[in-house]
Amino acid sequence: MNTLKRYSIWLHIIGWIIFSIIPLMAFPFSNIFSFPNFNIFVLPQLFSTVLLIIVFYVNLHIITPNYLNSKKSWYFLGFFLLGLCLVLVLNSVAFEVFFKPHFKQFPFPKMPPRFDSGRPKPPSMVFNPRFFGIFFSYLLSVIASSMLALVYERTRSKEENQQILLEKTAAELAVLKLQVSPHFLFNTLNNIRWLARQKSEKTEDAVVKLSQLLRYMIYQSSNDKVALEQEIEHLRNYIDLQKMRLTEKNSVDFICEGDTSQIVIEPLLFIPFVENAFKYGLHNQEKSDISIGIRVAKNELWFYSENMIHGSNMPETSENSGIGIQNVERRLALHYPELHELLIREYEGKFRVDLKIKLA
Repeated sequence: MNTLKRYSIWLHIIGWIIFSIIPLMAFPFSNIFSFPNFNIFVLPQLFSTVLLIIVFYVNLHIITPNYLNSKKSWYFLGFFLLGLCLVLVLNSVAFEVFFKPHFKQFPFPKMPPRFDSGRPKPPSMVFNPRFFGIFFSYLLSVIASSMLALVYERTRSKEENQQILLEKTAAELAVLKLQVSPHFLFNTLNNIRWLARQKSEKTEDAVVKLSQLLRYMIYQSSNDKVALEQEIEHLRNYIDLQKMRLTEKNSVDFICEGDTSQIVIEPLLFIPFVENAFKYGLHNQEKSDISIGIRVAKNELWFYSENMIHGSNMPETSENSGIGIQNVERRLALHYPELHELLIREYEGKFRVDLKIKLA
């Protein structure tokens, strides 16, 4: 459809040229442009074509869009009949005033004596075969322009619906991002509060790390796409911030493999999984291991996070515990439809998330 729009002007021009030439193809090319043939056959045909062109585009852009698709279909029928009468009258007037005098110069063959009453007079416009030709040409012009107008209207309506859907999706994605940011901020502030209560020397470093995280969220995540390396750096800052409160029984591994350059993704896709791993996977008195990894190979991106399950860390209600993950699932469905696989499971006392994205 975009290709047709791009060349629509040329298609219209070529179509009208063909429409004008076809009726003249029955005459020898060498004689059709000679006098008086040109004045008798070519000029009337061009005059009728100009009228049909006017009818075509008036109906295409005004009559059909305003009356045929609405409850005013009777107005459309009225304009149809009015246009037909106008075209016939104009053709009749032009025939009588401009074209009929040239018939005297045309060498009509002489009829037998009993039928010959002098040079035969050209028939009047009402009974002229041109009348029927003009009528069917007018009918064809109205039908073609009406069908084209209906196709344009349907295409325009479809594009408007798609635009509305895209705007709705964009607004929904913006809301999802806003939901991720406060959730992440609340968890990080809780960590800093814990360090402050312990009067840890790491509190200042934690505030610096938080400022870096907020700077990324404000200036980078507002973009539709971010570099994968920036997203990885964001995860490193978050993990470093979380490591400040780890005990000897806790361990965190973060591994990146493959060529991560030249790759862009949606921002803040992985951080909710990492947040949950730290929120529910760490325990001060029990052994707690967290593994996080990103691997790029063969135009595919793999992300995984794994943590141990501690019953004391699990929320009493699941109403708000999975908001971040639900948001990521929704964003994946919107941005990577049929291009991602997300597997969340529990096994052997561990909670694991595996995400695979097919890259363009």
